[in-house]
Amino acid sequence: MKTLFIINPIAGRNKSKIIWNDIKSHINIPFDYVFTQMPGDARRFAHDAYSQGFKRVVAVGGDGTVSEVVNGIVGSDLELGIIPAGTGNDFVKTLNIPLTPKEALTVIETGKTTMVDLGKSEKGFFINVAGAGFDAEVVNTTNVDIKFLTGTPAYVSGLIINLVRYSPREAQIEIDGEVYHRKLWLIVVANGQYFGGGMKISPDAVIDDGLFDICMVNSMSRLEILRFLPKVFTGAHKTHPALEVIRGRNIKIDFKTPTKVQADGEVIGNTPVSFSIVSKALKVIRNNFTSA
Repeated sequence: MKTLFIINPIAGRNKSKIIWNDIKSHINIPFDYVFTQMPGDARRFAHDAYSQGFKRVVAVGGDGTVSEVVNGIVGSDLELGIIPAGTGNDFVKTLNIPLTPKEALTVIETGKTTMVDLGKSEKGFFINVAGAGFDAEVVNTTNVDIKFLTGTPAYVSGLIINLVRYSPREAQIEIDGEVYHRKLWLIVVANGQYFGGGMKISPDAVIDDGLFDICMVNSMSRLEILRFLPKVFTGAHKTHPALEVIRGRNIKIDFKTPTKVQADGEVIGNTPVSFSIVSKALKVIRNNFTSA
């Protein structure tokens, strides 16, 4: 099965090119590869792959690279594979794809495909998690201001910076026609379970159930959110009274103050924003031992 590997050489603070050079000689399937040079390349290369005779497209990079490839192949019959080589690598955790590149390559070669849901906004599709509020501000800080760290340490640094300068905001949330008024630290629209370099924000999210898990973190003191956030890494925050989870297919988010919005770890604009779910929209290669 002819496979195209799309490598973002600057993903993971430039480590993905090293990862690619390490795994390339171990590939045991027919393949070709291409390096991206600028934002949008991964989407374009992925979109063109079908007409070039490829059956699979593998993203070698982080969640942003994966998201670009998703937006390039959605609507086709191409299968998505992932070699995690980015800063956060969150979506692969939901599928139990190994973080070790050579082991992830084994999944590409021996794993099976599953149909997963996608989220959709006016800016495109996302495969993992979108959100507005504190998390999107942290994403912006992590991507723009923090150049010397990767993964969880980078995200935690972004958290600390924004704990100082961000406060809960009034918001109106509409989920499948039902309107909620809340004062929120953040709202997460989850297809996958993880974000922020390993934070298990939505432990019960299922990627093929046709529903978002919409997680609202309501107002609490800065001291309390400092206690809350470490629990997110294990999913132990589920029982916190400030966490509210509602499942739904369509959501509109509008903060009283325009607030940053992220999708798959990339800032896509400001509120207001709407998301809808597209059921079983994409084939993804997953670990044989994963229950998606």
